[in-house]
Amino acid sequence: MAKVLVIDAGLPGAMVGRSLIGGTLDVKLLDAPARLLERAEETICDLLVLCGMSADEQAALVTALHTHRRWRLVPVLYVSDPSAPGLAIPGTFRPEIDGLTRGSCSSEEVERKIAAMAREGVGGAEPVIAGPFELDPVRMLLRVPGGDIELTEREVEILAMLLGHANRTVTAAEIIERGWGGDADARSLQILRRHISNIRRKLEKTAAGRAVRTVRGTGYRFEVRAS
Repeated sequence: MAKVLVIDAGLPGAMVGRSLIGGTLDVKLLDAPARLLERAEETICDLLVLCGMSADEQAALVTALHTHRRWRLVPVLYVSDPSAPGLAIPGTFRPEIDGLTRGSCSSEEVERKIAAMAREGVGGAEPVIAGPFELDPVRMLLRVPGGDIELTEREVEILAMLLGHANRTVTAAEIIERGWGGDADARSLQILRRHISNIRRKLEKTAAGRAVRTVRGTGYRFEVRAS
């Protein structure tokens, strides 16, 4: 069951902590960001909904949550005051996974948006972490000491397997067959080599510059110890 956490600064006291369960959603209501920040390390959900706050307040809360790795993968639905002019866009808004709407947490439009976003299950995607490196499969980024590296979808698939088996060799056939469901024929191997080359080019001036190693005749390895 998808877990949705709604933070609504204007929530009536009688509703605080209430859990609304219907269909495939488990919706819990809180009235203050502080309640979430106090337990952010052990709390996680599939969708965070922010109501009754200004765009700046919403952005400040999300920034604070993102200091915890798992919260970076949770999509956010930013709900703005329907009486305010225009649609305020918080600085932390990520169009690839987040949502924007107007209304209150109990309005039909907001409820529809919550249901649609929760069904997508974006928050279930886990980061892949090895040593100081963190692969964010949602935003298609590899976080390395000193910055983030943008990746393509194929590069994410490859690195997810290599980082998930850090310091161990992953065969080329396994990458091809598990990564994109094809056969490890000559053409697929050539495409894989091209993707590996592109990954190395992107990483060459970072702390992971020499991390992706070729194991001749076998496959590839992400060498964390040598990074």
